Amino acid sequence: MSVAGAAVSRMSSLWPSPWPAEDGGGRRSQAVGSGARLGIAPGERLVCSAWRDAFACTMVVLREPGEVFLLRHTLGSRPLRDPIEAWVERIDPVTLEPVGVSPRLAAGPFWPGGMVAHGSGVLHVVCGRFCHRLSADLELLASRELPRPRAYNSLVVLEDGTLAMKDIDREGRSAASLSLLDPDTLEPRCPERSLGEPVVARLSCDGDRLYAVGVRNVFALRWDGRRLDEEWRVGYLAGEAQSYGWDPVVAGGHLWLLDNGAHRYSTTMRGAGVSRGAVHLIRISLSDPEDFEAVEICGASRGAVTDPPLYDPARRIALGYDSAAGVVAAFRFGERLEPLWRRSLSHAAHMLFYPESGEVVVHDFRGPAVGRTRVAHVAGQRAGFAARSRRVRRWSARRWGDDVVVLDIETGEERARARVPSLFQSVLFPAAGWGRDLYWCTFSTVARLEVRS
Repeated sequence: MSVAGAAVSRMSSLWPSPWPAEDGGGRRSQAVGSGARLGIAPGERLVCSAWRDAFACTMVVLREPGEVFLLRHTLGSRPLRDPIEAWVERIDPVTLEPVGVSPRLAAGPFWPGGMVAHGSGVLHVVCGRFCHRLSADLELLASRELPRPRAYNSLVVLEDGTLAMKDIDREGRSAASLSLLDPDTLEPRCPERSLGEPVVARLSCDGDRLYAVGVRNVFALRWDGRRLDEEWRVGYLAGEAQSYGWDPVVAGGHLWLLDNGAHRYSTTMRGAGVSRGAVHLIRISLSDPEDFEAVEICGASRGAVTDPPLYDPARRIALGYDSAAGVVAAFRFGERLEPLWRRSLSHAAHMLFYPESGEVVVHDFRGPAVGRTRVAHVAGQRAGFAARSRRVRRWSARRWGDDVVVLDIETGEERARARVPSLFQSVLFPAAGWGRDLYWCTFSTVARLEVRS
């Protein structure tokens, strides 16, 4: 089905599926929509019902019932240096086998990109320095090379359907510039807007508001259909011992993020911290940006993260973590954040949250910490794919992998866990399924998990 001429509705900037974009949408709430739940009851368990090698996959999005799309890309022998290509697979929702594939898509500089099922019916992909528009049948409809000679890490969709994206400089030398594109033509909708400092984190949005976490400041901007104007900025770093924050979450009238984003991830975030300080969960009120709060996750030095926290507005519970130390912690938000519970879990990926049942999906990587992963890293990055697949199956099936864990958000009690064989600890994007199931992505594996009696 071609939808090249479909009009964009202001009321449907994303396709009305259970999971049309990374983190569920631009707010990055990581929350599954109304009526969805895993609903794990006594006597039930979580099982990995299918998995396959999918080296350098990034995320899954859903469109129409039964339509599951997987974004993948190449790495090259020298990641961060070699130009890459991306492609999209439509996969069987149960077996995960490809049932369709897009043409190879130009990308350029390496960085895991992003994909959305747009409200107009098409798929949009940003990877490297290119934005692509694909039909639901994975026909390439349009492409645009983006202006900066760096990778752009994903995109968000504003309420009028406009695509927003920006470049990333992990070295912190070049200021990020925002690009807003028309979703049909991929032509710019306004001039580029420099933020004046590097921005490593992915963008977030809520309606016509756009949020960016720079290496020193958090920015809020408003899009009126013609202009992108800054509304406020807040400095958020606690001192020289801290490093930049990652993706912000818009929830409950606040912006939530984690700092200490600098790290040396290769196959795991355990022990990968670079900055001397501890990880902080940061809250900024959207109505009064001077209402600012930062609390330590666990107080461990050389803490590190690479993904966002989570906030449940109904229960007033915030979840943060220190991936380098292997700690997940919950805080109750009243007038201020107060510790609620803490668990030892090697979590590093984005989360999934089922608000009605209070279930939150995290993970617990089982494998060696940084400093003991060189053999695996070399095998994973440079060996041929067939050899790499054999290593993934041999190593991860026996010792390595992500234990996907379902927790009760109020108590931290573990409701279920299931192993996903993987050479890499996931730092990527899970996705809700069509029922009591979910999809899990790592840099070596895509998997489907479901609830069974």
